[in-house]
Formats: sequence, structure tokens, C-alpha cells
Amino acid sequence: MNKESYDFDMIIAGAGVGGISAALAAARLQMKVLLLEQADEVGGTGVFSSVSLICNFRDSWGRPITSGIHRELFPASYTHYNEKLVPTYDERDLKAAYERLLASEPTLTLWTHCQVSQVDTKDGRIVRLHLQGSRTTTVTAKIYLDATADGNLSALAGLQYKLGREGDGRLQSATATFKVSGVDCSRLKEPDIRQWSAIHSLRRELLPYYLDRKAAGLTSNPRQSITCFPYPDGESLLFNSTSVLDVDPTRPKTLIRGKEEGIRQAQELFEAIRQHPAFHHAKLEYIAPKLGIREGRRIVGEYELTAEDCLESRRFEDMVAACAYSLDIHSPDGGASRLESIPEPGYYHIPYRSLIPKGCTNLLLSSRCISGTHEAHSSYRIMASVSAIGEAAGTAAALYVLQGLQDVRQVESPHIRFILQLRGQFVEGEVKRIAMPASPAWAEEAR
Repeated sequence: MNKESYDFDMIIAGAGVGGISAALAAARLQMKVLLLEQADEVGGTGVFSSVSLICNFRDSWGRPITSGIHRELFPASYTHYNEKLVPTYDERDLKAAYERLLASEPTLTLWTHCQVSQVDTKDGRIVRLHLQGSRTTTVTAKIYLDATADGNLSALAGLQYKLGREGDGRLQSATATFKVSGVDCSRLKEPDIRQWSAIHSLRRELLPYYLDRKAAGLTSNPRQSITCFPYPDGESLLFNSTSVLDVDPTRPKTLIRGKEEGIRQAQELFEAIRQHPAFHHAKLEYIAPKLGIREGRRIVGEYELTAEDCLESRRFEDMVAACAYSLDIHSPDGGASRLESIPEPGYYHIPYRSLIPKGCTNLLLSSRCISGTHEAHSSYRIMASVSAIGEAAGTAAALYVLQGLQDVRQVESPHIRFILQLRGQFVEGEVKRIAMPASPAWAEEAR
């Protein structure tokens, strides 16, 4: 590659749903985007530690409050909506959708197996990134996006962050999910496992086998219940029912220990459920290759989203995304989870200020690492809201470049919402049309 190839309009670290949504949003505004992923393949948590379930993105009346790129990733959940069916996805289909969408954007460059090792800053701005892995080089851009689940880019830039529960810093439990196939559904009380009623019935049928194993001291899993979801074909199940404590994604040794513990718990649970007649010939098809981490760094931003904001269905003038998912705290102590629904109208706003880290003028947050409390984070960490956050961050970053701004705080939220609504995303609040020099593609779409 020639030297010019290392200078971009924007660089995004992390190719999970937040980073991919940001990259697509920016590339569709003709930005020259570099998307970095430290793993060998794109996908993040939704692919490599899947829970199968498409978490709630609808308000109290069933109206989607997240659309846009999330709708492109999970189209059936919008067009085949049925409250009786469990909304799920196959991680292989999601990975294929990611790859197809990324490949369709000519101004988007993807480098996998490529990690940011150092961030150079000056006067509150990121100057350049040093990379290692498949590319050992330096890269520069006008603006940078931290789409890592754990705020890695922001931490390397020396920005402030919070970690874990207020008071003791402990993080939500992690999980090793696993897929089971070959289930004889005819042996179940309710055979159609695509239905919510059947899944709840199945969990009740399996629970005694698991509790017997716990009583005999044959598992270290602290959970007292079983959680599983069907794959869309109704023939396989994804179990999200292990609980690994004291895993901190910023401490690599805990990840290694946690993965080993998660695999052990998954195998123990599978042996328990095999005692049920419907599972006598079932197969443990795979254990997710990556431990499911629910919580990492929360970067200190211009506004910290709180549990009160969520549970009071708060509205913000600088709204750029929304979330309808419950507060869902998997106890750091191994006890019962706290699941608390968002009251009517069933969703809250995520403000642009929560995407802006304090202490930097050319960086935005575009994943679950946005500024929020431990409790609020347990709600917006799901794929629907992270996709919306990423799409908003990518759009804001493109506006920063197109308008020739010097600080991400200068991007106006009504301008962000103007573009988001053109893309079919859900927005609320003032929408302000943008007047600026435009590329042909931009001008055509804005008419």
C-alpha cells in the first residue's frame, strides 16, 4: 500500500455490531473509513458468544424504536413480528450479513487481526494510532471512533473510565453459551419450541435435572434456573445458562480462567439435561468460541446515563438513539438477576452527550462503552441499542468531517437526526436540514 492509504477520514476500532453500524453509516456518506478488528473475523459478541435472542427493541405498543441498520441485520424480526414467537437469529446468518454489507461499501476498508497498540495524543486530540498484528504501521484520521466493547481505544488514549458496580467495582457475571441439536421435541410437553410458552415449559421440564446435579455437588454453576432459546428453525437450542464470576475483560488472566470455568459449567449442564427423554440423543454441537462478557469499561462522557433515566423513560433534547430493553443485571455475586422493565411508553432516549468522552475533541464512543452507570449499562448493552448508538456515532463523525469541524461537541443533534431519519432510523426531537457542500451521492439522497 502507498502512504496515502494510511490516512482516512475516520478510523473505527472494533468490528462488532456498534463498529459495523458506525462504519456503514459513515461509508454511506462517502467517508473514507478504516474499520479495525483485533480478531481474525468480524462479528463481536453477537456472533462469537451468541445468545440467539433478539432482545426487545419495541415500545409498549409494539412499535420499533430501533430500526435503521439493525433492521438490515435482522429483517425478519420486523416483518414477521409475532408476540407468541421467540425472536431469535442464527449467528452464522448474522456473520454473513455483516460481511455482505461491509463488502458493498467501496469507501470502507476492513483490517482484521489488527490491534491498536498505542495512541498518540496532543492537546486533547488523537493524532495517530500505532497498530500491531497483520498490519504493523501507523494510521491517521480526522476523527476516531471507539467501538470496542470495553473502551480499549479510549483507555489507550488516557481517558477516564469507570469499571463495575458502584461501591466495589465488581462486574456482571460472564457466560459461556452453547448450542444443542438433535432434540426430540415430540417428547416435550409443548413440542413447538419456537413459541414462548413452549420455551418456558421446556425450562421447567429441564430444571429438576439441573437442580439434582447441583444438590449432588456436580456443578460449580451458581445459577438457580435454566435459560435457553430456540434457533429460528425450531430444531436446535442455544443455552445461555452458565454463570462465571469475577471476570474482568481488562485483566487477561481472568478471561482465561473464566473461559475454562464456562466450558466446564456448559459440559456439566449438558450432562444434566441429557437425562430428559427428549435429550437422550441430543448433541452438544458447540460451545461459543468466546466467553460472553456483559460488562467492561464505561468511558466518562459529557453525560452519564443513569438507571433513573432508564426507569423514568427520560427524553433528551440531544437524543440520537433509543432503548426499550429492561435493566438486566446478572449479579456480580452469583445471586438472582435483576430484570426490571422500562415503564410506559417502554423506552428511553440515549443522548449524544453520552457518546462524547470527556477530554478529547476528535473521538466518539460507538459501542456499549458509552457513558453510563453500571445499572444503565445493563440495559443499553444489547445489540439493538448498540447498533443504534453505532449508527448515530458514525453519522455524527461523518458530519464532523463534512462540515469541517474541530470538536465533536460542535455537531448538532438535529443534524444527526436529519440523516438518521433519511436512513429509516427512529428519531424524536427537532430535525434540522443540513446546508453544506455535498458530494453527488449525498445531494441526491438529501433532495
